[in-house]
Amino acid sequence: MSYSLRLWRENLNNHTQGIVVNAAAVIGLSCIIDNHALPWLHGWIAGALLLCLLRYALERYSLRDLLRHPQRPPPGWQRGLLAAGLIGSALMWSLNAAYGLPHYSANEKFSVMIIISALAGGATGTLASMRIIGKLYIASLLLPTCLAMWLSGDDKLAILAVLGIIFAFIMFNSHANNFKLLSNTLSLSSDKEALIRQLSEKNRHISDVNSHLEQRIQERTQALEFLANHDPLTSLLNRRGFLSYSYASGTDLRHQTLIFIDLDHFKDINEGMGHEHGDQLLQAFSQRLSHEVAKLAHYVGASDHPICRWGGDEFVLCLLRAVDQHDDGRAHYRQLHAALSASYHIGPHQVHLGLSMGIFESITATLPQMQAALTCADIATSEAKKNGRGQISFYSEASYTLQRRRLKLTQALALAHQDGSLHLLYQPIYTADTSQIASYEALLRWRHAEYGNIVPDEFIALAETSNAIQTIGRWVLEQACRQAASWPTAPGQPQPPRIAINTSIRQLVQPGYSDLVSATLQQCGLAPQRLIIEVTESVLDERNMDRASASLSALHGLGVEIHLDDFGTGYSSLSRLRQLPLDALKIDKSFVTGMDDKSLTVIEAALLIARRYGLRVVAEGVESEQQIATLRAMGVDELQGYHLGRPAPLPTP
Repeated sequence: MSYSLRLWRENLNNHTQGIVVNAAAVIGLSCIIDNHALPWLHGWIAGALLLCLLRYALERYSLRDLLRHPQRPPPGWQRGLLAAGLIGSALMWSLNAAYGLPHYSANEKFSVMIIISALAGGATGTLASMRIIGKLYIASLLLPTCLAMWLSGDDKLAILAVLGIIFAFIMFNSHANNFKLLSNTLSLSSDKEALIRQLSEKNRHISDVNSHLEQRIQERTQALEFLANHDPLTSLLNRRGFLSYSYASGTDLRHQTLIFIDLDHFKDINEGMGHEHGDQLLQAFSQRLSHEVAKLAHYVGASDHPICRWGGDEFVLCLLRAVDQHDDGRAHYRQLHAALSASYHIGPHQVHLGLSMGIFESITATLPQMQAALTCADIATSEAKKNGRGQISFYSEASYTLQRRRLKLTQALALAHQDGSLHLLYQPIYTADTSQIASYEALLRWRHAEYGNIVPDEFIALAETSNAIQTIGRWVLEQACRQAASWPTAPGQPQPPRIAINTSIRQLVQPGYSDLVSATLQQCGLAPQRLIIEVTESVLDERNMDRASASLSALHGLGVEIHLDDFGTGYSSLSRLRQLPLDALKIDKSFVTGMDDKSLTVIEAALLIARRYGLRVVAEGVESEQQIATLRAMGVDELQGYHLGRPAPLPTP
């Protein structure tokens, strides 16, 4: 509340006391003075009491108005009427003294002077809130009365008049002091209330801040919990959320179906369309997956079906249902696979997704360890990818055994170059016209401690899919070069036989591979012209062509020969063949072994291509003299096969 409103409230609160005192004084005077001697006094008494009544009515109205509008300043007319009533009451008493003193007896004069002085003295306190009106009220009471006494001609009254004026000034000062004291009190009270309001406001603000912080902490905790358990791109469960999901199984036997989904060649989509469109495709796939899985859960009667983005392009879902609701869901799984494989519209692109799906099903009273179930579903997915991708594969013990074998072999391959389980065999390659050994091909063999001899097709494929191919490739290069460097020159030959090494495409595209070969040749003391790098037609794949061609060109620049192995079985095309720095083509043994019309046609075509490109031709898989004669007659340059020489640990040129 403002300072002026506080003064106004104090004014109204004290006004009632002043009205009551004034009315009591009027009634008391009427009892003291002989009313019969002064007829006019009846009118004065009636007028004074009526004025008190009007003042009281105005004071009541003003108080109610203040209660209704406690913060609104009082209207000016209320202040004016209240002040006018107050001054009017003072003038009524002055008028009484002015007219009555000449007619009053000594006791009556003394009584009037006592009443007026008492009213003036009381006004210094009751009217302390009215700085100016209070002084005017005191002046209106005393000064006209003192003037009337001065003009009465009575010396005693004149002395009383002088004393009254002095008394008036004293009361002016007393009123001023009371006003100052009241003002200070109200200011202190206002400051106190302001401090209390500020403290309350601070407390309320602190309470609001605490409440807001608690709400933010709760929201943040929920958000962090959501982020900790959900994938930020798709909003599906992440790996942590899926493994910690509450799989309520109850007490009944439950049928569990775990489906592992791997998007085929998603890396190509990211590289071809850009990661932004790749992310949009993952979001669209996740939305469709959620929709289709909800339908699938309805069809098979699953009570719960959490879905997880397991990795970059891998998804997992779990269907839980009672055993009595179990039916063969294979048709539904095929429908799910077909729905998820349908085209997606991503920006300007229409994308078709291939996906490999592995499924593991079990019936159990208590759900098995989720990680174990995931392993089974993942094994089934690996089988689907191995069978050509875009397939649905169900987990079986046979696939588990095969996967376990692959895992053991893959882990053993990482250390095979150190534990002595790897060794090289050397198979000779003869010139067709002179039947002299032109080179040896280094052939890698591996004997596993548990599974025995592992065929190259199996362990090379495993090495290709892991980092083992890099370390094994370096080991083969070093062993073969060191062995070849020790071979003497045969009589009539310009140099010892060359060494041919099969090289993986993953080695060729590795940065610095040509530098590695150069350093190995120098370390082993083998001339570059004695090294042959054999590569398969996978180097002609468009994805690897540029890097493989650069690596082969660098090797060829060193003097190393480049042979294209298994010609006719891969990606051969004349335009790409022309881009590689080749020295020879090796015809795959499948064409030599058959020697039917179609095989001979392929060999003739290969010879024609080789002659046009200035390349030599090497035939693999020679197993008879008749094959040798035929190949010589056709113009093949070099021959290799079991009939000419089997792979051996230490060749003797």
